[in-house]
Amino acid sequence: MSKIITHPGSAHLDDFLSICLVIEKYGNIDEINRREPTEEEIKDPSIWKLDVGEKNDPNIRCYDHHQGLRYDCTLSLLLKEWKLWKKAKRVHEWLSIVVANDAIGPKEVTKILKVSFTALIRLDSFVERTILDLFKREKVIKKEDMLFSLMKSIGQNFFTYIGGYYTSLKEVEKNAEYKKIKGVQIIKCIDNVEHSSMLVRILNEKKRKKWENQRGGIAIYPNKRVPGTIALRRYEDDKRVDFSRISNYDKVVFAHPKGFFISLEPMPDSELDRYIGDAIKKKEKR
Repeated sequence: MSKIITHPGSAHLDDFLSICLVIEKYGNIDEINRREPTEEEIKDPSIWKLDVGEKNDPNIRCYDHHQGLRYDCTLSLLLKEWKLWKKAKRVHEWLSIVVANDAIGPKEVTKILKVSFTALIRLDSFVERTILDLFKREKVIKKEDMLFSLMKSIGQNFFTYIGGYYTSLKEVEKNAEYKKIKGVQIIKCIDNVEHSSMLVRILNEKKRKKWENQRGGIAIYPNKRVPGTIALRRYEDDKRVDFSRISNYDKVVFAHPKGFFISLEPMPDSELDRYIGDAIKKKEKR
């Protein structure tokens, strides 16, 4: 078994998430220490040093960015070492901002996001702050502690999302169908695809790539809430589409009253096209 050492005092997403990933990826961690490492510990490759040690040396498992690595933090150093950086930042779109915030500070993040510092503060997560405060108060976190289990779950979800994204991406690339009905762009992927938390996002990405200069549209995919049914969702509040227009049709399982989502029983393509066509508003005559 091994342990992780990270710095005491203030806790940030960089050091917290780095530990979560190491706990999940390696599975042999039994203790987290929040203190400065000794010289002997820095040299010991059986001990992980994260955000401490003043070295970036994977050979001794020391990942610290405080020696002049301007655009990296411990989290990005780990992911780059594992050859996962490009995949991870594509799936976890928040990741680049977390790295920038730790590496170059919130003022630079406001420039990247093109928002005011006030807006950035208002986006702060109370849940995130609470968890970091719990982490900050502990000097030693052992494997049997609840916080350790939470950190392991966070690390597990981080990697699971990456795997799920690329599995869904392959399925969509192989099975997606594209069409237009009354000028509205539609991507359909029902057969040979498993619903994942990333599926709707991937369908939108593929739809945008197919029709680069057109926003909005509809995605059709398996409905995870009611197995055996299909889901239709409009993108970007497309005003042309209002599924509440067909909420009383025979094969409707559920229709959101705001018109952006509907669940249907399986049906032939011709019938589905009719349902979609009736949900699309007629163009006003000039």
